[in-house]
Amino acid sequence: MKELLYFSILTLLCVALLSCNTNVSIKPGVNQGIIDLRNIEDTVANPIRLDGTWKFYWNYLIESKEQLKLQNPPIDYITVPAPWNKQKNFKSYPAHGYGTYHITLLHSKKTIGSIMYIKMPFTHTSHAIFINGIPIARSGFVNSNKETMIPNQLPSIIQFLVTSPTTEIFIQVANFQQRNGGILHPVYYGTPKIIESFHNNSIYIQLFVFASLSVIGIYHLGLYLINRSKQNIFIGLFSLIVALRILVINEMLLISFFNPPWSINFRLSYLTVTITPILFCHFVNSVYPDKIKKYTILTTDLYFGFFTLFVCIAPLHILSSSLVFIQLALVYISIRLLIILIKETSKNLKTKRIFYAGLILGFACLINDILFSHQIIKTINSSHFGILIFVVTQSMIAFEEYIIQQQRLVTLSHEMNIAKKIQRNILPSEPPRLSGILVDIVYLPVTTIGGDFYHFFEIDNKHTGIFIADVTGHGIPASMIASTVNIAFTLQYNHAAHPDIVLRNINDLLIGKTGNQPITALYCYLDIDDMIVRLSRAGHPYPLYFNSKMGTVEEIKIQGNVMGIWPSSDFHTAQFTIYNGDKIILYTDGLIEIRNKHNHQYNLDKLKKSIIDNKHLKASEFTNTIINEVLQWAGSKEHITDDITIITIDVG
Repeated sequence: MKELLYFSILTLLCVALLSCNTNVSIKPGVNQGIIDLRNIEDTVANPIRLDGTWKFYWNYLIESKEQLKLQNPPIDYITVPAPWNKQKNFKSYPAHGYGTYHITLLHSKKTIGSIMYIKMPFTHTSHAIFINGIPIARSGFVNSNKETMIPNQLPSIIQFLVTSPTTEIFIQVANFQQRNGGILHPVYYGTPKIIESFHNNSIYIQLFVFASLSVIGIYHLGLYLINRSKQNIFIGLFSLIVALRILVINEMLLISFFNPPWSINFRLSYLTVTITPILFCHFVNSVYPDKIKKYTILTTDLYFGFFTLFVCIAPLHILSSSLVFIQLALVYISIRLLIILIKETSKNLKTKRIFYAGLILGFACLINDILFSHQIIKTINSSHFGILIFVVTQSMIAFEEYIIQQQRLVTLSHEMNIAKKIQRNILPSEPPRLSGILVDIVYLPVTTIGGDFYHFFEIDNKHTGIFIADVTGHGIPASMIASTVNIAFTLQYNHAAHPDIVLRNINDLLIGKTGNQPITALYCYLDIDDMIVRLSRAGHPYPLYFNSKMGTVEEIKIQGNVMGIWPSSDFHTAQFTIYNGDKIILYTDGLIEIRNKHNHQYNLDKLKKSIIDNKHLKASEFTNTIINEVLQWAGSKEHITDDITIITIDVG
């Protein structure tokens, strides 16, 4: 347990360290559109964030200082990174519109003649970059109206040659689609080595999280195909959809690799938010059935189902404004599920600390993303990291539970093998040998050890008692009861010639010792000197008698209750004479209750017909023919649902 906890904490710390990109300098900062890099750009080993107040020209698309002088637009200063419509200490503008950001970089003499890089984030919702009046990069197409502007959000790395002590950067941005406009994420500056390393690390982290969640998702879907557990399919689909979300945020890997229309990427980013609550709600419900009220599940399905449809068909500018309604419901249902999980986990789960760590961190990352999307806090999108931690901790717990289950299965398998050996020793290895009569037995347990039981009293070669019983159920419990029945039966040797006494005594011995499990039984005594059979029955299927003279099969109907339930039960005896060519068939109900693929039962009439059809066969061949016919009816031995025992007594 401690090792698992330490591993989870270590995983969390590694992800946190990688995702945060520590030691990124934010000094000296941009002040009124100017940043002085002269004393730091040659010494820092990390990207420099160009945070601060940039010059801003609303409703102007400026490319160079020369154009700036000609148009002479009013200058404002706004905070970067932040939406232009949510400025705190400065003037805010409408979310939809266009404008130009302007920043001046002051370089040291050593930097002149060097190639420097800028890591440009995606903007809301298109941008074009000009350095010293030269167009360098663009994402989408910037224009002053919605009809001609083309949205796209693609981060990029820009390289430029520093040719003078100052570099003038103009970034045109237009937004007519989203609820926030402008530069919402940090702009980074540095040497090629620093920026490339920073950029590659960011991509590697996203790909690592994507691959991890994808593997976990596919793993759980594979488990679902094996065990059909709803937990696996819900957490599997949940993991895959969160993995998809990683491709449509931050570095926009889906656009980078496959270049789909921006609208598809945008809608996918929202769909991952509307579908995951439905899956997670059903996952929790599958783990703790009946702990979530049905109306909560129904409300979640309907609410987020509606927004899933809404995301697919709504105009983009309306869709963007609806995010707050999705997020509020997401927080509400997350808190509800969080409470249920913590409450139920405290009762049932041994690995509480690992589970709590993953759950709370996942929830914290979700809240972080919601606050970040509204620019309330300045962090990064981290819900996918939190969800990865949660899913990993779930998988760790599931793996530990799997190991425990495997250990239990090994123990159970060992116990089953012991029980099988015991049962094998209890059951006679071969049928009794009688003068002029052949006895054959076939026993097919549905599991390794079954609930059917048979035994004999071999008095001499002309007198024997044959006992057959059926204990309700299968496996170890049935085997234990069968062992008790065996002990009770062996004590009746002195009463072997009196079937009713044998069953009555066995019943009295079993009362209170079988957990009220009913037992059916049949005892048959053969007296070959007088060619007489005596039978007593305890709720067992009637024995079948093939009369060779008449060529018919009759049921020997004898009254008698099941054993192990009612004390002092009376059992009746039937006696009749047998002749050469006759057959007596004793069996358990599994023989005639077996069903085929059409759910049709192999019934008593079919058994009687088979007895007549195979009357000429000797005991062993006769019994095997009956069994093969039954197995053919079922399709295979694997389709047997109850133990089968058949004993054939072949006279003469």
